[in-house]
Parts: sequence; structure tokens; C-alpha cells
Amino acid sequence: MTFRRVTTTLEALLRDDRGNVLALAAIGLPIFLGCAALAVDTVQWVYAKRELQAAADSAALAGVYGLIQAGDMEGAVDRSIASNPELDPRRAVTAEQSPDIYKDDPFAVRVRIASPTRMTFASLFLKRAPVISVEATATVVENGDFCAFAIGSGSETGLQIDPSADVEMDCGLATNASSPKAIQADGSATIQAENIVAFGGIDADGIQSSRVRAYSVRQKDPLAERDPPLIPNTGCPNVTINADAASTNGGRVTLPAGCYGNVLIDGPVLLADGEYILNRGNLVIGPTAEVTCKACTIFLTSEQAATDPWSVGKVQIDSHAKVKLAAPTQGPNAGILIFQDRRSAGAHDETENIIGGNSFSELKGLIYFPSETLRVDATYTPDIQCSRFIGRRLIFQGRVLIASGCSGSSVMNFRGTEVRLVG
Repeated sequence: MTFRRVTTTLEALLRDDRGNVLALAAIGLPIFLGCAALAVDTVQWVYAKRELQAAADSAALAGVYGLIQAGDMEGAVDRSIASNPELDPRRAVTAEQSPDIYKDDPFAVRVRIASPTRMTFASLFLKRAPVISVEATATVVENGDFCAFAIGSGSETGLQIDPSADVEMDCGLATNASSPKAIQADGSATIQAENIVAFGGIDADGIQSSRVRAYSVRQKDPLAERDPPLIPNTGCPNVTINADAASTNGGRVTLPAGCYGNVLIDGPVLLADGEYILNRGNLVIGPTAEVTCKACTIFLTSEQAATDPWSVGKVQIDSHAKVKLAAPTQGPNAGILIFQDRRSAGAHDETENIIGGNSFSELKGLIYFPSETLRVDATYTPDIQCSRFIGRRLIFQGRVLIASGCSGSSVMNFRGTEVRLVG
């Protein structure tokens, strides 16, 4: 074949495009397959890392709860990891208490997990499976608004919802009781709150809230550093005011702020603005009472409280009474309506403190009984939307409706303590 014929043949082949598609397909197929393989491996990587991160998050949270409940971080982390059958058995897990920037936080837990992951196409070229590493840190933080704390840490029921009660809160409620029935509600009762938290267990079928946590952390007493005022040396007389006493005083008695012993009211009474100190006395408001105050704080204490906890008085407000009581909005007692000396220590707890009132009643402010049982009797639907309750034990009865915010008042919400992921 002459050189000219060879040249002519090559020129003809170059001008002929009938084989280009096959040629391009042969060239592009490896690229296409490579992209598909990369896409599959990327999806597997992302999914595996997401699952591993979820496992680390759960283990870190479990570690904090383990520290709180039993002082056993490592056991709680191990149980959390072992409960996930999807994890590769070749995984490596480390758990550390008080890591790095949380070195001063005894409840901070960091969990790290390194685990090989199966990659469909990469495994054809790699001797060892690629390793994914994740970490999570959890600790105890203050978060959310709460309106009711049962702060007693005993093995009894801390928060009791009576039969047919209807409890609805735009904020949270919590108990520090360690009992398996730390929160207990009759089957006919309903509970709806922003958060429901118990250090112990929860035995309640009527809970309608989505954020419910049993065996959680204990809550702090927001007034733990607050003490009642000192008893003045001016004398603290007993006072009894009934309908007859009111009729002789123009229809209503005005009781000035000051120190008293027992205060028994069963008639129309105006409490002047200010501070009422009940020294070794009870506040009893009877069924025919009409009691009003616009800015008052009532302290139940005793000059002998340190040695005689029985000497601290109680509060009992009848469910038929008409009471319109509001805490001050300014000054050192802002937001506090009734405060019982914590040194009472529940000495005479067989007699409950009762907050009641009829449908014409309204209470605004914090009602604080840190060492005794407090029953909120809302059978006749008093307006307690702007009330806040702290007791060693809390019992809710009737229709209990509490709002998260109250305009024009200094009603205090409490920050709840909970376990959260922080890193």
C-alpha cells in the first residue's frame, strides 16, 4: 500500500462519525460509574455519621443522668452504647467527666466514639474501613420557665394531682421527690404543662404534655438564700375579725401592716400595703371572709423557729372565701405574697397549708412553703393564673390554670434545671 493510499484512508476515517458515540461511551462510562460510586459512598458516610452522632448524644446525656442519680457515669454511658445494636462492635468509646472548658463543672460529660464504617465502593480499594469520629458534651443547665416546684427530696409523692383535677400551665412544674411515684395523678385527672419534670418516677395517665422527663435532675430552691424578717420588739397581738367586728367599724376593717400572732378573719378586711409578720401564729381565712390587699407580703415565722419548728404557723384559706391578694411589684418583697419560714421543717405536716378561694378570688404572687405540704384548692375556680407555688409537697385540686406571663405585675417564674447537650 502506497503512502498516498494510507493517507487517504486515514482522512476518510477521520471524516466518518459513525463510531463516535461508542467511543465516547467507552470513555465516559468509567467516569459515570465513578460519580455514582462516590455518591453512594457519600450518602453512606453521611448516614453513618448522623447515626453515630445520635449515639454519642444519647450516651453523653445518659452519663450526666448517671452522675446525678447514682454517681456512675461510665456505667450509664456503657449501657447507652450497648442499647444501640446498629453500632459496629469494633467501635472505640471514651467518656470524660469535666472536660476542657467544663473542668469546673462536675456534671459535664464528654463522649467520643470512633467507629469503622462500611463504604460500598471504597472498600474495593481500601485495606481498612474508613473511621468516623464524633463527640458530644452534655451537662446540667438552667432552662425554661417553671411555675411550680415541689422541692422536698424525700421518698414520698412530691406532686399529687387529686381525682378529677384539671391542671393546665403555660409554664413548667417539677418535683425533687425520689419516689417511683414522685408525680402521681388519679386516672380521672389531667395535666398539661410546658415541662413536667421529676427526680423520681411519674405515675400519671392523664399527662397531655409532650416534654415529660422522669428520673431527671433536682431543682434548686430559687429563694434558698432568702430568710424571713426579724421579729420586732413592738409586740405581736392576736387578731380576730368576723362579720360582727366589721359591722362596728363601718362595714370593713382595715388591718395595718405589722407584727401579729394568730390572724383569724371571717369578715370583710382590707390589708394595708406592706409587710405582715405572723410570729408563732396562723393565718386562717374563713368561708364568709372578704380579704383584699393590693401590695402585701405575709411572713409566717417564729422567734423560736430555730429550736421549736412547731411554733411556725400555717395558712388556711377556705374555698368559699373571697380573697383578692397581690404581692408588691417593687421593693425587697417584690413578687412574694406568702412566705413560710423553712425552719418549720414540716413538724406538723399532718395539717396541710391550704390556698383556696371562690370564683371571685384572685391571687398574684409567689406562695412559698419550702418545708411543708401546700394544697392548692381550686374547686371553686379562684383566679390563680398569676400565682406561683413552691412547697415541700404540692397537691392540686380542682381547676388549676396558671399563665406563664402576667402583665403589670412582678410575678416570678423560676428557671428549671435540666440536662442538655452543650457541644
